[in-house]
Amino acid sequence: MPEKVPSVDHEHLPTQMGTEFIMAFYRLLKGTTLYNRNNIVIDRLTQECLQVINNIMKSEGRLSLKIVRDNLFFNNHKIHVKADYYSIIRGYLQEMRNRWIGELEFTEEVNGEHLKDFIYLLSGLEEKNEINYLYVNRQLEYRGIDTISVGKLEFFKDEEIYADSKDKKRFSDEVYFKSIGLVKEVVDSVRNQKVLNVRKAKRLMQGAVNAIMQDESSLLGLANIKNYDEHTFNHSVNVAIYAMAIGQRLGVPKKYLSQLGMAGLFHDIGKVSIPKEILDKNGKLSPEELAVVRSHPIMGAETVMRMKEWGELSTRMIDAAFEHHLKYDLSGYPRPTQKRKITLFGKIVALADFYDVLVRPRGDRRFPYVSEKILGIMLERSGKDFDPALVKVFINMIGVFPLGTLALLNTNEMGIVVHIQEDSELIDRPKVMLLQYSDGEYQKGEVVDLRELDEKTGEFKRTIVKTLDPNDYHINVGEYLI
Repeated sequence: MPEKVPSVDHEHLPTQMGTEFIMAFYRLLKGTTLYNRNNIVIDRLTQECLQVINNIMKSEGRLSLKIVRDNLFFNNHKIHVKADYYSIIRGYLQEMRNRWIGELEFTEEVNGEHLKDFIYLLSGLEEKNEINYLYVNRQLEYRGIDTISVGKLEFFKDEEIYADSKDKKRFSDEVYFKSIGLVKEVVDSVRNQKVLNVRKAKRLMQGAVNAIMQDESSLLGLANIKNYDEHTFNHSVNVAIYAMAIGQRLGVPKKYLSQLGMAGLFHDIGKVSIPKEILDKNGKLSPEELAVVRSHPIMGAETVMRMKEWGELSTRMIDAAFEHHLKYDLSGYPRPTQKRKITLFGKIVALADFYDVLVRPRGDRRFPYVSEKILGIMLERSGKDFDPALVKVFINMIGVFPLGTLALLNTNEMGIVVHIQEDSELIDRPKVMLLQYSDGEYQKGEVVDLRELDEKTGEFKRTIVKTLDPNDYHINVGEYLI
């Protein structure tokens, strides 16, 4: 049976029905990449999708789903995406955009064979071909299927369009490394009391928002694999990327996503005032040194207050700087003099900061925590240190095995995670690039999908047994992914 979206009132019925259709249809579409038409899995997914479509047809008389910019409209009603279903909705949008299909329409109930014809037509389309919609409609007409039609994807002038994944990746790389440069500039400006180029900073963050919205995985991948790099400025950029990605999944408007990115980028600006020997100390800090480090949220808030150039942005940056160690139950630091409600930006940045601090090398610890352990800690501290709803969103976003994770499979093969599944039910089944050892070094091998089943046994062909420290194998993960 297809997964049911929880029942809602009549006002929200279009969102419920639209979401339920997208979930069933997207899973069927993804299934075509793994199985042939007569596979038992395709039969099951087809029946689940048919049930959803035909139930909608009985109650509504039609089913139309249209993409308008970054929004989806079901029977002319905008779908309000909840965080729980964000990954699947985003996956559907990406698949349709890749094929330049902007609208699906069903005018009557359909049967299984017609639905299979349609789904395999979509699956086999050439990417980025503007006339795909014409081809599909002609093929449907040729096969006598007059109850289904598609429309062309419409682009708008204010959208950034990338021709292919390489362009997206290139743009994400550029945004990432320019952001590191920006953090350096701001730190230098604060230390030497120089005037800041605020316009440049805002422009860069808007570019980062576009990159996150168009190709979240590339920037998240950079944030993950850069954790193997010792560069001190990477942390601030990573926190900004994680924060914006969380914000997007929560439905934060584009304008405020760039402000959230800026808040993440400069959440630790107070550390500029802390002596370097304390910040870089490998051993345990003395009580006095710990007190100095714990003063950085207050110093950060005061620093931003003095930076008048930020304008309306400064309030959100102050919140993130002051609150990112406060904890959800206010048991952190600095201890507030009165009870306060932590802002959404503060809660998001706190979560992003915690993850990136633990997953990156630090001092004499080359790789102290693997991601699944950090996510487990987050779940344990949910409701105490972190907002429970945000923890759930973050885990769905980052995956149990994030991009760049070095993993050992049950087949005794070793590989690097290169793609996280959009379906939260398959969060532990990413795509993995296998590594082949020859001539004293590891070489790129084939990319395998851990969702793939053995047709004889019905079991998964490969499963991750455990994650590995790339330092132990002298592997620079970045070289395999950038």
